[in-house]
Amino acid sequence: MFTVLGAAPKPTRPPALSLLFPSSDAAAPFRRGLVVLLLIPLLFLAGCDDPSNVGQGLLDAQSNNTQVISLTGASLESVERGDLTGGNTALGSVRALFGQVDDPIIGPWSSRGFVDFVPGSQFDTAFLSGNVSWADLKLNIDYRYGDTTSVLEMDLYSVPQAWQSTQLRADSVIATGSFIGTYDIPAATGVVTLPLPASWVSQNDAVLRSSDFADDFHGFALLPRNGNVVLGARFSASELRASAVPGDTVSYPMSKVGTLTDDSSVEAPSGQRILHDGGTRSLDLRLPISGEQLGEGLIHRVILKLTTTDWSAQYPDGFLHPLPGVISVAAVSSDGGTRLEIAEVTRNTDGVFIVDGTTLTNVFQSANLGKSVLDRFEISIPNGQSGVGFVSFAVDAASSGVETLVTLTPIN
Repeated sequence: MFTVLGAAPKPTRPPALSLLFPSSDAAAPFRRGLVVLLLIPLLFLAGCDDPSNVGQGLLDAQSNNTQVISLTGASLESVERGDLTGGNTALGSVRALFGQVDDPIIGPWSSRGFVDFVPGSQFDTAFLSGNVSWADLKLNIDYRYGDTTSVLEMDLYSVPQAWQSTQLRADSVIATGSFIGTYDIPAATGVVTLPLPASWVSQNDAVLRSSDFADDFHGFALLPRNGNVVLGARFSASELRASAVPGDTVSYPMSKVGTLTDDSSVEAPSGQRILHDGGTRSLDLRLPISGEQLGEGLIHRVILKLTTTDWSAQYPDGFLHPLPGVISVAAVSSDGGTRLEIAEVTRNTDGVFIVDGTTLTNVFQSANLGKSVLDRFEISIPNGQSGVGFVSFAVDAASSGVETLVTLTPIN
């Protein structure tokens, strides 16, 4: 229950977005009804370029002047909700990430990549009637995080069971099978070719030539052994190749990817919360709104600013640390059953993610009317970015990384 200092407790509306909206007296139902009526033109005009003055003309006799209020008391918390890290050629992640790195700011983590393949075309008679003489794995490395002067030592394993990619998260589980070989991969972009040992080729000869290859073969696991870099292999130009006839090579293009992450040793700097791409945690944002901050009124616009902390000066030369450029914001009920996607927002040149627009405004207005089941905002990184970088937000009292500006007209 929300209590005004120096006064008796007042009845409250049901919480929404973990917000408390107090009613002030017996006339509150009338005012809420008035706000509902006044909200109708706001909803019809929700597509206007500037919603800040929508409905103001209707309020002259019942309201004070329009105000811009900066909310205080935001709560930004790290929660165990793994990032979506799997994908296929049509949906989700665009690369598999593998390697290990000790980041100067948040510490060490490792990523295991998983890749699978399908035949690029129907097998011809010559290939089907022969024996596979050699095979190799080509990976198109287009992403690097860490020491670009180093070499990644990687172990290659088989994957014994089918795995689902599009709902794969960083904290999911995929079993690995038999060991295939160890490879040194320079921390450079471009296509690398990994010859597969003759023993593996012999054991998988029938599978490679089978018409049921897509059902019988489940791909490879890319596990780091040593190094200080995470690499990413994307779909294009990544393939498994095999040959049963000299000069005639069969291609199996990469069909799905996944990344699993061990970031149990990662620690946010003091007074900070981190959002780690490809990590096992995300962020929940709650905005406590009391009668002292907003009260009852018509909300015209809400702007949410998430300001990142700049750590670039802390990294040594030759250490690449690509930052996530987009975050996703969704409003979610306490049980997770109701979810409203608010926006995907790009970080600007000042390092700020700015969430604006009618969807966010309507979420606040609905909550202020006591008619919302939404409990919190979930902050995550869209699956398609497919990296391992992080952004950091200050949460200490001196320099908060969260700012919320609400434009509203109070109701008398």
